[in-house]
Amino acid sequence: MHLRVSIRALALAAAGFFVVSACGPNNSTPSANLAPADKQVLNVNDGTEPNSYDPTQQTYTYEAGVGRETFEALLKPNPAGTDVSPAAAEKFDVSSDGLTYTFHLRSGAKWSDGKAVTASDWVYGYQHFLNPALAAGYVDPFFDTTIKGADGYSNVDVSSASAIDTFIQGLGLSAPDANTFVIKLQHPAAFFKWVVTLWVAVPIRKDVVEQAAGGTFTSNDTTKPLKWAQSANTIIGNGPYKISEIVSKDHVTLVPNTSYWAGAPHIQKIVENFIEDANTAFAKYQTGDLDMMTVPLADVDVVRNDPVLSKQAKVYPKLTTFWMTFNAQKTPFDNPDVRMAFAKSIDRDKLNKQVQHDIQQSIMSFIPKGMAGYDTSDKAQSYDPTAAKALLQKAGVTAAQLNKFTLLTRNTTRNKTLNQFIVDQWNTNLGLNLQLEVIDSKTVTSRVRKGQFDIYGPDGWGADYPDQQDWFDIYFKNSCHSLNWGCYTLPGYDALVTKADSELDQNARNKDYATAQKMLIDQAADAFLFQDYEYNLIKPYVGNLTITAGDDQSLPGNFYWHDAYITVH
Repeated sequence: MHLRVSIRALALAAAGFFVVSACGPNNSTPSANLAPADKQVLNVNDGTEPNSYDPTQQTYTYEAGVGRETFEALLKPNPAGTDVSPAAAEKFDVSSDGLTYTFHLRSGAKWSDGKAVTASDWVYGYQHFLNPALAAGYVDPFFDTTIKGADGYSNVDVSSASAIDTFIQGLGLSAPDANTFVIKLQHPAAFFKWVVTLWVAVPIRKDVVEQAAGGTFTSNDTTKPLKWAQSANTIIGNGPYKISEIVSKDHVTLVPNTSYWAGAPHIQKIVENFIEDANTAFAKYQTGDLDMMTVPLADVDVVRNDPVLSKQAKVYPKLTTFWMTFNAQKTPFDNPDVRMAFAKSIDRDKLNKQVQHDIQQSIMSFIPKGMAGYDTSDKAQSYDPTAAKALLQKAGVTAAQLNKFTLLTRNTTRNKTLNQFIVDQWNTNLGLNLQLEVIDSKTVTSRVRKGQFDIYGPDGWGADYPDQQDWFDIYFKNSCHSLNWGCYTLPGYDALVTKADSELDQNARNKDYATAQKMLIDQAADAFLFQDYEYNLIKPYVGNLTITAGDDQSLPGNFYWHDAYITVH
């Protein structure tokens, strides 16, 4: 999903996770050193209160941080991130034509209230998720472009219950028996195994929803089908934890789901705080009120120089890339040579060392390190001020023409600092006098979506799931003003990526995606800048964490918190 430096949207798993086990007690196994049950408490900062506790209605990483613990998808990434592993489904089969996925559910799976999870719950959960009236944020493009019958999702008359019913009943979802859930696809999609790892694609109990709603309701009702997720008492999930307490604007408390198929977790309580101010969170970590957190950029050197905190700090890569975007609908940014000139006049290493405390890592590729498709061989955007000036001369563009443009910047300290460095690079290396246009973040978002900018950034993308398909379609021509903010048109690109998306042979897919990435780099669709890394503090008594690049923001190891524990301290 698109990201901005100040607030991350959602960056989930991608192939080739970096897996890091924390040092010291974190590498141990359960022993007499375990803290007693009443001390098995993990205090973390989720940053922002979820907009909904219905996982199908969640969109952001801070929401997934709760949804991922209380509900479980069919599959999940394995610790190495090289493939999927069983979760709610023990195994799955794919038909030879790639159109039918059959998931064999765990026979002993139970809801947090002790009732058995059945395949009909999965059908209902997916139908609830795909109900056009509820407009779930993650339906498009992950599910409506893959599941059979879902391609008409955006055209359904949401005011008509009969139209919605017809659409829902036409979806390729079925439960031939209590332990088998079948999904039929519109077309072959080798990446679909990753789609079903998304935390939004989960079972939901129809009886729970209807009881909370006060009875049955029509499918075009947008209020009653969501009431069940407004109270901790009615949020019944199939994940390792359940919600015991919701304190609005403060925290949510999770306790073990004692009916979970893999057994109850060691940690007996997780408190996810909603602390938006990073300095406040940092202070709480220092007083012991938080057990893990992301270090504020301004405090990186403080942590590095502290004899205690420096030993608790660790840098973890995220499958996220940031870049600068040029509005290709405005001359001369419709010229690849002009865009390349700007790309080649940024000293990325200097940016990351001087401005970002050497936490982030320079990158000139679209796909980040640690994910299938990462390739450093294309140096087209490498720093070269002399070559950059030559490209502007070749394009016949003068400084006077370029100086009328501005760099649209969000009014946050980090964005202003990063963009001031970048604009200084352009002014120094290209002989320009560009200025920043600094305005509030909400207005920036609105303007970017309308194409009302000259240059914008840093913008970026974080993996929703471990497949390159999740990345390359953001540059489709029809994504102009949607995901393709610069509205670039790259001849042959859309057809090539569409071909790669539908191919079943992984080697063929990788080859086509590599060609597509070369097009993005060589035509400077964007000026690629850096890969995101997270600098976290973790108390040494938090043990057995499996930390991956797909973990939700500021929640290291949360894909596998079921296996974590607290040691005596």
